[in-house]
Amino acid sequence: MTSILVVDDNPAFSGAIERSLTRKGCRVTTAADGDEGLRAVHQQSFDVVITHLDAPEHGCVWLWENAVQVRPELRGRFLMVSSEPLPRAAPANFILESEHVLVRPSHADALWHRVQEVLQRGGATVKPPSGGDQISRSAGDR
Repeated sequence: MTSILVVDDNPAFSGAIERSLTRKGCRVTTAADGDEGLRAVHQQSFDVVITHLDAPEHGCVWLWENAVQVRPELRGRFLMVSSEPLPRAAPANFILESEHVLVRPSHADALWHRVQEVLQRGGATVKPPSGGDQISRSAGDR
């Protein structure tokens, strides 16, 4: 079973991702921030970590830096969700060379497709997407 950690401070958004990926047969753990996400990484291994690129304090970059120290196998297994296309001078560009980015709002099938890409990079086998869930975040959330 594919194990996914979702780190996002918006419970509605992380809940939507959790429901969508659970329907795909994944085991999903959620964390409200980077600190909670890092504790989860210390406690168990994950196949994919999904987090918001623009997360506040102890957010995406901090989580990535610390998580790959604890579990080096997570390098290349982060799916960073952004509210808008990334500028060339984005603060996390050094990470983006090895990681994946998804711009939201996004359809659940787009999320599932990106999760498959992350898993296939590591040689995992995944089943094809089905269904038509919508995953979005209102503009006022970020």
